[in-house]
Amino acid sequence: MCPSGRTKGYSSTNDPAMSIFRRWWARLPGAAPPGEAHALLFYVRCDRCGEVIRVRADRRWDLLQELGDGVTGYSLHKDVLGIRCNQLMRMVVRFDRDYRITQQEIEGGRFARPSEYEAAGS
Repeated sequence: MCPSGRTKGYSSTNDPAMSIFRRWWARLPGAAPPGEAHALLFYVRCDRCGEVIRVRADRRWDLLQELGDGVTGYSLHKDVLGIRCNQLMRMVVRFDRDYRITQQEIEGGRFARPSEYEAAGS
């Protein structure tokens, strides 16, 4: 029990076995860290304040199936809000069946490069 009287919960972040696993996984060539294999990353710049925001989506949960004769592709609809201002950006990205981007649009901002995000120090 902790001093507050509550029972401590199990946390995998403090588990030594998980720490060893993460270090081992990071050494594999070309391997994505656990949980990142399905990640899609986008970078957007706010039209109002210029803040560059990293947007993460998961292919398993965040994409909607586009149906025609079976699954024809996928779409991602994301509302993005930075911390500098209250400008809401709405982004829509469409993918083919192999998760290649076929169309992307955004209201209230523009898509940015990862280098812009890194240069902004975010």
